[in-house]
Amino acid sequence: MEIIWYHPSQSAAAWINGLQQRLPQARVRAWQPGDKGPADYALVRSPPAEMLQGRATLRGVFALGAGVDEILKQLQHNPEMLPDSVPLYRLEDTGMARQMQEYAVHSVLSWFRRFDDYRLQQQQQCWQPLPAYTRENFTIGILGAGVLGQSVAESLKPWGFPLRVWSR
Repeated sequence: MEIIWYHPSQSAAAWINGLQQRLPQARVRAWQPGDKGPADYALVRSPPAEMLQGRATLRGVFALGAGVDEILKQLQHNPEMLPDSVPLYRLEDTGMARQMQEYAVHSVLSWFRRFDDYRLQQQQQCWQPLPAYTRENFTIGILGAGVLGQSVAESLKPWGFPLRVWSR
């Protein structure tokens, strides 16, 4: 099995070592411009079109990001980048859902309780009570109803805020 890997901002060494440890039968390499060698699978984040184009033996592309939107957008502009017969896989969850839940709850409560406003007052050495928001008038918008968006919505439900989820 031949695997090619590409990520524009991460070092290949850790990925390649990890893949080789778990898949000792596989030959794993970092893609470089001009690499037209055989590949059964590609693990990618923001791949250049030339990386995937013309690879007759490619059996699947695994997106290393939270979704495949970026690759699908590339395919709209460059349909020959990847044949329709090659499956495109996205990560369901690699621990990101829990992190997103924590971040969303923290951010919503910080805004709702006006922590930044009070922190600014603290720096200015003054204390003025600010008008409190009410839950029913503090609507939360979530952009995207995929795995992460649904997870964030579930984490915010117990707090009683009106939630609106948008999806294409």
